[in-house]
Amino acid sequence: QLGAGDAVLPVDPWWMVAGGLAAIAVFAWRQVRLAREGSPLLNLSTLAIPRYTHALALMAAAFMAMLGAMILLPLYLQDVRGLSTLATGLMLMPGGLAMGLLGPTVGKLYDRYGARVLVLPGAIGCTLLLAVLARVDMHTPYWVILADYTAMLVCLSFVFTPVFTLGLGALPAQLYSHGSSLLGTVQQLAAAAGAALVVTVMSSHAGDLVREGHSGLDAMAGGMRWAFGLAALISLTVLVLAAT
Repeated sequence: QLGAGDAVLPVDPWWMVAGGLAAIAVFAWRQVRLAREGSPLLNLSTLAIPRYTHALALMAAAFMAMLGAMILLPLYLQDVRGLSTLATGLMLMPGGLAMGLLGPTVGKLYDRYGARVLVLPGAIGCTLLLAVLARVDMHTPYWVILADYTAMLVCLSFVFTPVFTLGLGALPAQLYSHGSSLLGTVQQLAAAAGAALVVTVMSSHAGDLVREGHSGLDAMAGGMRWAFGLAALISLTVLVLAAT
């Protein structure tokens, strides 16, 4: 028997995932064939350059962690804590502003000190801050959430700009446009995958807690903790990639 919020999907979700992966594989195969003729839409030979591929993997993991947190926090603030849409937006706004305004400064620091000095501390900070969010509950002070989220986006700003510059800097000039397009494509795919993963984990664990007798809000908060924990693990991947 279905509840009011339940729905029946016409196709098993795993079939949709498999179909998406198959479509990506066909697209990649097609681009490799076109590259032999000199007219690929997206030249995948950029992946043969190790430093670019390393930067691409790091960027993808960082986007998965960031978008996971950006999806979860509004849900937590509105559905668990009962904030309005306006109040939620105001809570998240300082982080976005800080990240945007830091772009030129991070670029100057990169020119002066290089990528590793910026990326490693940024990845460490992001992992630790996501681990803090993995402890949220019904009574976590708002100032803790505001400070944590703002600091996390500051840390990510120390990751994105250097990694993007480092990756594209490894490419020959004729592959710049293809490398930039591939980075943008992978960012979008990683963001979608990160959002899907954390929401799935949150929903699954929240459902388990409801079946164990927890209230709806407590169950959702518990699901959020698991989802933020997953985002922290993804961020740990960023740290490992940055250290290698």
